[in-house]
Amino acid sequence: MKTLLLFFLIVAHLFATEPSVLTDTAVQEETTAATPTDQKSEIDTLFSGTASALTLQFDNLPSHSYVGEIIAVSVKLTPVDVASGNIEYTLQNEEGVRIFSDTPRRSVKEDGVYDTFYFLVQSSAVRLPDITATLTSTGTNSETLIGTTLSATPLNPPSTFAKVLADKFEIINYKTTPYNNESNVVIFTVKASRCNISDFLIPNAIKQGFESKLPNVGESQMTYYAIIPNTEQNLNFSFFNLKKQRYESLVIPIIVDDDTVSTQSDLSPTDARHTELKVGAAGVVSVILFGLFYWRRQKGYLYASVVPMFYIVFAILPNQDICVKKDASIYLLPINNGTIFETTLQEEHLEAEKEVGDFTKVHLTNEKVGWVNKRDICSN
Repeated sequence: MKTLLLFFLIVAHLFATEPSVLTDTAVQEETTAATPTDQKSEIDTLFSGTASALTLQFDNLPSHSYVGEIIAVSVKLTPVDVASGNIEYTLQNEEGVRIFSDTPRRSVKEDGVYDTFYFLVQSSAVRLPDITATLTSTGTNSETLIGTTLSATPLNPPSTFAKVLADKFEIINYKTTPYNNESNVVIFTVKASRCNISDFLIPNAIKQGFESKLPNVGESQMTYYAIIPNTEQNLNFSFFNLKKQRYESLVIPIIVDDDTVSTQSDLSPTDARHTELKVGAAGVVSVILFGLFYWRRQKGYLYASVVPMFYIVFAILPNQDICVKKDASIYLLPINNGTIFETTLQEEHLEAEKEVGDFTKVHLTNEKVGWVNKRDICSN
């Protein structure tokens, strides 16, 4: 009897515990099955948030500008950690401006990445471009930032205006030498900031051009030449000072320099007369020193008289002739990629004066002086 009772108690206990075991297993299976769905949901949420996180907005737009001015347009990109990746910009639909520098200048701050573009204003009605930023590592795009409109003031310049606007425009050095019997050539170097230096043009010059130029937003530099009548006492031109918002005049005094190591010169009658006067003066000094030697019998005077005599011999000796090839370029200055003002029509024998680097200074048959590259000199 006791054995039968124990059997019924065991069976009853099994039926009492089975539902909870089954229920717990179902809960565990439900929990396990739900985990991948929740993870996928979290991942989808994470990636869907990345696209909206890349935001773009204008920052400190210029309130006023002039036609011909270089303006700065800054955009703020967030979040700040995108600075560690490569960001590409798409600019389109601009009007009245053109991009001056393709690569923006970047400044990273705590609240975002600031990229500054520079544009050259070309008309009074300006529409800034629509801008889109792309994070190349993920392909994430910002929403397109719609460009705003601006108005620019056209200038009413004086007759001396050289077509440049700048925060600073400074003449570093200059030099003037004869070009021919009627004109001089002025060579000068300029440093400028926030200036489209490529537009520089002097009014009323006979001929002009760049010998070299390095355009840049921060600081530009150029070497420029202008041929002007030799009756002019000064070379005058003006630029518009953006900081002071007014025109400023610059004056280069015309002081003709006989030293032609680095610039052109001319075999003019005036130069010949100067040479004759120098030779005559040297002859007089030599005669006086020789007379003092004859009178006082001191050899120091005799030795001293040799110096002006050497100068006389050096001055009257003709320069060596060199053979210049046909179609050789005659340069204004001894500078590679410099201005070519003449080309030889045939093989010519020209008087050579001196050498500067790879260039030899030659006297042309039309009474001008130029520089020929050594590669254009006949080999025999």
